[in-house]
Amino acid sequence: MVKSLTNPLADRPPPLGNLLSAAARTLAAELDAGLAAAGFTDLRAAHTPVFQVIDPEGTRLIDLATRAGMTKQAMGELVRHLESRGYVEVAPDPTDRRARLVRLTPLGRSVLAAGLDVVARFDAHLDAIIGAAEVVRLRDVLMKIIGGAGLTFSAGATEVIRTE
Repeated sequence: MVKSLTNPLADRPPPLGNLLSAAARTLAAELDAGLAAAGFTDLRAAHTPVFQVIDPEGTRLIDLATRAGMTKQAMGELVRHLESRGYVEVAPDPTDRRARLVRLTPLGRSVLAAGLDVVARFDAHLDAIIGAAEVVRLRDVLMKIIGGAGLTFSAGATEVIRTE
């Protein structure tokens, strides 16, 4: 006899993690489309960590990585990609010649402006669809989750349930 495949979640609401991941993919696709429409066809949402955490006067690579929650190696790859396309430049840090600063170029500042415009338009779209108060509430809840609310819920779990 062959066992039939079943979905153990079929009678339950979708897991929050899945919903959050799907929402992130939707937002990334919107950003990708907005950047492409603005003429930046060689950039994707995956490149945004650099633009989100860089200081106007430039930032050391290790600080970019720390702020973005990435490894130095992963941030280095993003910076090299963006540098090769003219969005950032890497130059000696005037306060410490051993260190190097990553700075936005004029083209990089143009991308930042285009990205901020896409985000503002999407936020306005969400305000219109679900209401500004709900968007504020959603942001508050997401910030609590990101800040660690609920991360230790399983600390008290002592039993693993196995089904076979």
